[in-house]
Amino acid sequence: MSIRVNIANQVRQTTVLQWRPLLPLFEAVMNSFQAIKEANLSSGISGRITIEVVRSASELALDVQSIEGFRIIDNGVGLDDDNYDSFNTAFSPHKLNRGGKGLGRFTWLKAFAFARVTSTFKDEEGVLHTRSFVFDESYDVDDMRSLPKPAEQAAAGTTVELIDLKSDYRGQCPRTVEVLIQKLIEHFILVLLDKNCPEVWVVDLGLKHKLNDVFERDYKATASTHSFEIESFPFTLYGFRLPTSRATKHKLVYAADQRSVLSDRLADHLPNLAARIEGSDGKPFFYLGIIQGPYLTEHVNTNRTDFEFGNPDDAELELPLSEHMLIAKSEIRTAALAFVQEDLKDVLDVINAAKLEKIRRYVREEAPQYRILLRQADKFLGKLSPNPTRADMEAVLHRELFIRETELKRDSSRIIREAGKVTDYDTYHKQFTEFLERYNELGASALAQYVQHRRIIIDFLERTIRLPDDERKFPLEKVVHQLVYPMQQTSEEIPPSEQNLWLIDERLTFHSFISSDKRNNAMSVLESNDKQRGDIVIFDEKIIFSDERPNDEHPLSSIIVIEFKQPGRTKYSADENPVLQAAKVINAIRDGKYRHKGRAIPIANAEIPAQIFVIADLTPRLRQILKDFSATQTPDNQGYYGYHPNYRVYYEVMDYAKMLGDAKKRNRIFFDKLNLVDNR
Repeated sequence: MSIRVNIANQVRQTTVLQWRPLLPLFEAVMNSFQAIKEANLSSGISGRITIEVVRSASELALDVQSIEGFRIIDNGVGLDDDNYDSFNTAFSPHKLNRGGKGLGRFTWLKAFAFARVTSTFKDEEGVLHTRSFVFDESYDVDDMRSLPKPAEQAAAGTTVELIDLKSDYRGQCPRTVEVLIQKLIEHFILVLLDKNCPEVWVVDLGLKHKLNDVFERDYKATASTHSFEIESFPFTLYGFRLPTSRATKHKLVYAADQRSVLSDRLADHLPNLAARIEGSDGKPFFYLGIIQGPYLTEHVNTNRTDFEFGNPDDAELELPLSEHMLIAKSEIRTAALAFVQEDLKDVLDVINAAKLEKIRRYVREEAPQYRILLRQADKFLGKLSPNPTRADMEAVLHRELFIRETELKRDSSRIIREAGKVTDYDTYHKQFTEFLERYNELGASALAQYVQHRRIIIDFLERTIRLPDDERKFPLEKVVHQLVYPMQQTSEEIPPSEQNLWLIDERLTFHSFISSDKRNNAMSVLESNDKQRGDIVIFDEKIIFSDERPNDEHPLSSIIVIEFKQPGRTKYSADENPVLQAAKVINAIRDGKYRHKGRAIPIANAEIPAQIFVIADLTPRLRQILKDFSATQTPDNQGYYGYHPNYRVYYEVMDYAKMLGDAKKRNRIFFDKLNLVDNR
């Protein structure tokens, strides 16, 4: 197909993605590499490519003018008749075996206004000729001006000028020659590895830079090579440590026929590579990995901007490769990442060691429930950035613990399932013992998490009690009430994890229904006109709260009432005895005034056990009331207790400080074992 067939439309369909202004340059330079290789230069004559940077003449006032064009000069074979015919044919197969798709020149016109080509070549008799032409959207292959003329040059070679970079792309073109050199090396790094690679020079602002020397010094010196296979297709990974002056991030590049096509940010898959890293010599660097192989060369798209990859889900279909012949990009990347980590092992070990110490400190001081994960820290260390925050560590550790729980549940189901089929008891016993050991570790983790929760609650309560009244935003009574058990709630509305009745008494943790700060006639499970209210009412009988209607076989068997009084309260009238107030609530319930779903709640008997807890500041007035009530003082002088025969209730009155102190004593052994004791 002649190139003049709708050339403008072909340019519009050409995609320029990565470093858009540079892709046309890359195509022109690759043509030069191929032309030099095809020239088969005589011994003693080196291939040479010169890339001259053309800067804007209208920006002379600026320190560094923007790039508006390039001039690429080589001493290759030139545009002889075969190469010229290929140039004039869209989708030419002439360079197919070298990765060419016959569309590279269209990218010139995508980013530049036009290109000027001057090429000297030898005809079949060995006579040198030169042809010159302008390549733009109105290019005509039959233009007589493009016919070859006798050459004035003494050797073959081609000059391609990419002229007038379009405004849409000028802002994306690098301004400095250092960045330009970096991009050229990264794109042609596999070509530069070839021992027969031509000399490549970049000329800018009167200064010459030899790419080969920069490559040898800053790239090749630290290069590594790894080979691997996927579905019998061979791949090669080349790894490079790039100086930070010539790179800005760690990348994994996918290449076709010695040319970079697309790349992945390594930080997206290896969080340790989120920033520059330092080698053993203390010098910072970025890692560049380049993958190439026949599969990539055969499956690159026509514009060399992407590959035809398989869907990762195809692997689940278990189809023979011959049926879909596509490899998922993730498969290639996963295989390559293993070698990337091998290349960087010396550096990553140092990073991981520092992370592990930070995680150990976090687990030791704040999250003991994750202690069981530390023995297999290598499974998750790589998922954290080099400097993880507390939130980062918590997220990763929580997920790892969840994975461990899921695996154990799966294993337990398998062991139970296989138990009936077991013939070798010793093997089964060994598997079960190993499983039990891991399961016990998980149980210990859950217990540690619960103990840590208690430590936080006690610490918060202590800080609240110590806080001066003028600095406390809410009355201490409400704060403590909310902390012990959320106000205006019942156990039907909140999970057990959100109540902390153990602060008062460990036995209170085990209950079946609680009404917190609700009038008795407002309880969802009770129907009554009684306006008496206990701060917290506990019924130790599960059946009355089930979907089934209570019956005489399952009567109410016990009641507990907890009452909070305002801290610092000094005035109590004669009828404001908190014990008696709570006792009246209990008696009203005992009298059977309450109904459940329209039916009177059965009471085991009028003597069902009842317990009262009063939490209050033991001011002189309250102490006097309790003494008149014949309450017995505790040995530490921070509380009172007793039994009221008329109301048939046991009661205990404790100071806020006593509640806190007793809770700390009961839990101290657990805190000590988990290194959670606060020694302030």
